[in-house]
Amino acid sequence: MPYKIYLMKPTKLIWLLLIMFSYQAAAQNRDLYDGGMDIRFGENSDKHIRFVLLQQFWARMIENNPGTLDASGELADHTFDIGARRVRATVFSQISPRFIVHMQFGINNQSFINGGAPGMGPKKPQMFIHDAWTQYMLLPEKDKESGEFNPFSLSMGMGLHLWNGVSRMSSASIVSFLTLDLPVFNFPNIERTDQFGRQYGIYAKGKAGRLDYRFSLNKPFVNGNLNAVNTERAINIPSEQPSTAGYVAYEFLDQETHLTPYMTSTYLGKKKVFNLGAGFYHQAEASGVLDGEGQLLRQNHTAWAVDAFLDYPFGANSVALTLYSVLYNYDYGTNYYRSVGIMNPSGGQAAAPANFENSVSIDGFGNAEPLLGTGSIWMTQAGLLLPPTVGRQAGRFQLFGRSEIKQLDFLDETAFNQDFGLNWFIEGHHAKITLQYGTRQVFTDQNGSHISNMTRGQWTLQTQIHL
Repeated sequence: MPYKIYLMKPTKLIWLLLIMFSYQAAAQNRDLYDGGMDIRFGENSDKHIRFVLLQQFWARMIENNPGTLDASGELADHTFDIGARRVRATVFSQISPRFIVHMQFGINNQSFINGGAPGMGPKKPQMFIHDAWTQYMLLPEKDKESGEFNPFSLSMGMGLHLWNGVSRMSSASIVSFLTLDLPVFNFPNIERTDQFGRQYGIYAKGKAGRLDYRFSLNKPFVNGNLNAVNTERAINIPSEQPSTAGYVAYEFLDQETHLTPYMTSTYLGKKKVFNLGAGFYHQAEASGVLDGEGQLLRQNHTAWAVDAFLDYPFGANSVALTLYSVLYNYDYGTNYYRSVGIMNPSGGQAAAPANFENSVSIDGFGNAEPLLGTGSIWMTQAGLLLPPTVGRQAGRFQLFGRSEIKQLDFLDETAFNQDFGLNWFIEGHHAKITLQYGTRQVFTDQNGSHISNMTRGQWTLQTQIHL
C-alpha cells in the first residue's frame, strides 16, 4: 500500500518538502508501480502529489579503443571506473483525473572524470529538467465503474515530453530495462535537436480499440554549425522547421495502460503482452552538406521503424519469456553519421601517439563506437525469467541477450554489437542488480575505407533502487 498523508488543504510547507527531493528519481508506468509515496489532499484520492526516486550506479571494466590515454596522459588499454548513470526525481500531480502536471529532473553520466571538488577537478554535471508537461484528458481511457478500456480515448498535452514516435523503445521506461541500458540509437536525435530524448511539443495519445497511439508536433532545439558543413557527409545544421512524430501499436493480448509515456521493457511475468507497432519522425532541412561547387544543400531528417514486443508467462513456476525486435531506417542526409561513448573514460585528448596513427578509431577513444546514421539498424533482445529461488528474500533471476546489426552508409562494413547478462531482481524492478558483458567493433580509416579490424569488450555491474 502506498504511504499516505491526509491533509485538509495544501500548504507552502508541502511544496518546500517536495523541492527538497532533488536527488535520485524517475517516472515509471503504473503497471509496475506498486505504490510509491503520495501526499493526498483530504480524503479525495483524485487530488494528490506523488514523487518517485531512482538511482542507477555503474561499476565498469572497459577495454579501451587503441590509443586511449588515461588522466595522466599515459596509454591505457583498460579502465576501471564507478559512476552514476542516472540520478532522478519525479513529481506527478493532479487535482482531478482530467488534469496532470508531470516533472522529472536529475543528472546523468557522472564519472570520475567529470566530478570532484570545486577548483580541484572537472565541472560537475548539471541537474536539468528531463520532462515538464501538462496533460488534459478529453476522453477517458477506462470506464470508472467497470475498469474496462473504452472503445476510444484521447488525452492531449504540451511541454517538454517523451511521447515520442519511431518505436516502443523510443519512449522506454528507464526503470524496467530488460538489458543493462538502452542502445541510445532508439533516440534518433539524442542531444542534437532534443534534450535527452525530449522536445518541446504538443501531443495527443490514447487508444482506438486495440490500437495504442501517440502523435506529436514539436519544435526541436536548434543545433549545428554552418561553418562546419563539408562535402564528405551531412551534419546537423540550424533549422527552425517543426518536427512531427508518431507511434501506433496493435495490442493482441493484454492492453497496456499509459498514464505516462514510459513503456515497459519486461513485465516479469505480470502480463501477457503481444504488440506489433510502427512509428516515424520527420524534420525538414535539419542536415546540411556541400555540393561539388561548395553550395549548401539542406537535407531532411526522416526516420521510421517497425517493431514487435512479446512478454509471456508460462508454466507453474511463473517462468516468463520477453522478446523485442525492431528495425530502424534513418535518412538524415548524405553519409550522416554519429558515434557515442556512454560515460566515456577517455580524458578527452585530441590525438593519440603517432605510433597508433593507423589504428585510431574513427569514433574516438575510450569506449566510443558507431551510434547511428543514414542507413538501417536491426536490434533484437530476449530475456528468460527463471523460476523463483528458495525463499522470497532470494529474489529472482533473468537471463538476457541483445544483438545489434548496423548497416550505415558511412561505414564500409556492417557493425555488430552483442550484449549478454543477468538481472537479479531482489524486489522486482524496485531493487535489482544487473551484470552485463558487451562487445563493440572498432572502425578505422584504411585508405579511405571505414572498416573494422578489432573488437573491444566491457563488463558493467549496475545497482538500481527505485522507490
